[in-house]
Amino acid sequence: MNKFFDYLEMDLSLRDIRELLGYIRRFMAAVAGEIPVEGKLGRCGFCASPEGDRVRVHWVQVGRQRIAMDAIV
Repeated sequence: MNKFFDYLEMDLSLRDIRELLGYIRRFMAAVAGEIPVEGKLGRCGFCASPEGDRVRVHWVQVGRQRIAMDAIV
């Protein structure tokens, strides 16, 4: 999970990162399946897939900048 925060701390506040993380987890819980899905919260887009009881975040896009991360949260 540190990887997730480390990659985003330059572009988003800690509060915004936590909000995005919570949204990604809720979004993935609502979308059943094994394929990666894309979603958006405000100016942040993301691609994530379920990884057992956790979520693998493949990338996050802040504005026009896409940040590849492959982090499990």
